[in-house]
Amino acid sequence: MKRVSFSLLFLLTHFAFTTAQTGINTPSPSSTLDISAKNSTGTSTDTEGLLVPRVDRQRAQNMTTVPVSTLIYVNNITTGTLTGTAARIDSAGYYYFDGTVWTKLVTSLNIYNSDGILSDPRTVTTNGNLLSFINGVNNVKLGTSATEASLSANGSSRGWLNLAGGSANLDYYVNNTGVGQLVSFGTSTQLSIGSTNASPLALKTNGTDRITILSNGNTGVGTSTPNTKLEISSGTANISGTKLTNLTSLSPISTGQTLGVDSAGNVITVANPAPASVTTASVNITTGASFNVNDTTVIMVPGTSQTVAIPTGGKALFINFMLGIDYGSNPAGSGASYYEARLYLDGAATDCYMRTQEYGPGGFSAQFSFNTVKFLAAGNHTIDVRMTRTFNNGVASGTNMLCIPISMSFNATYLN
Repeated sequence: MKRVSFSLLFLLTHFAFTTAQTGINTPSPSSTLDISAKNSTGTSTDTEGLLVPRVDRQRAQNMTTVPVSTLIYVNNITTGTLTGTAARIDSAGYYYFDGTVWTKLVTSLNIYNSDGILSDPRTVTTNGNLLSFINGVNNVKLGTSATEASLSANGSSRGWLNLAGGSANLDYYVNNTGVGQLVSFGTSTQLSIGSTNASPLALKTNGTDRITILSNGNTGVGTSTPNTKLEISSGTANISGTKLTNLTSLSPISTGQTLGVDSAGNVITVANPAPASVTTASVNITTGASFNVNDTTVIMVPGTSQTVAIPTGGKALFINFMLGIDYGSNPAGSGASYYEARLYLDGAATDCYMRTQEYGPGGFSAQFSFNTVKFLAAGNHTIDVRMTRTFNNGVASGTNMLCIPISMSFNATYLN
């Protein structure tokens, strides 16, 4: 019996070497090793299949001089480490040796019904075909648990990202000239840029914030802490930083109010002054009533008394007086006396007056004139001019000098 078994084994081995094909459970192998199930159909409970060597990760990691394509089954990953030839052995399963590391035999995954994990970076080349992700119910999302998440759309000349809601569109793109743009179009009714919390909105160039809008609406140009609805900081003392290109000193003046700056630098409007009007109380005559002047009394020059109504707030009154007279008599000792004409306001003498001396013995004429400005409070005021002889110089006291007016002009004027 032993001799028969040996002979059969020798015969099988000889057959395998001469034919280069071996069959198990098949008389006609179709490959180098052809294994057929003993019961390929039916209800038999016998176990069919091929058992490959089962090892833990540490055993696989310690193997040396492993031929390419060697197949094993790793049944335990609590031993060994994810290093060296075991760098990819992260779970139990079938592994083959690719010449460098043990690589998992991964069954084909269908992303439509199965989840999976990429073990290495992958590139999908669409070969000019459009790749679309369409969800008829929910959103399509791209997410990552990493610190940085990025979405890139790169082109040799342009990069473009389009967001569409119906026929309203928003484009982020870089055009052929390298200009980055954010544009809404289609049926879009508004392009809003900003925040929905209390954080500010900043626009920057060259890495520096240039325009800042705070959560309260204050806008700063050149400042990140504006205190008003619009605050401009030029960064240079005495330079506003504001320029109106089409409005210069040569522009015609039209209706509107003047712009000014208050002590805090705020731009304010300054009410335009009302057109000036002139209110004048005056008397201009070439003939008038004669009057007598002496040293014992002060007499009002006839025709000079006027009432002036000053409006609320008061006014500066511009007063001009001119009087030419002939002396109509020649009292004993006259010819060197002094005569004075003085302005009176509301019956009180002012500091505005003029004195003249007769022009030698028998002097027959004289001129008096003065100009002044007096501020008067609101209300009615009277003004007049009064005369007296201030130095007799030989004329007996109380002696009258007849004064005959030649011409007189007395004006009191203020601007409204």
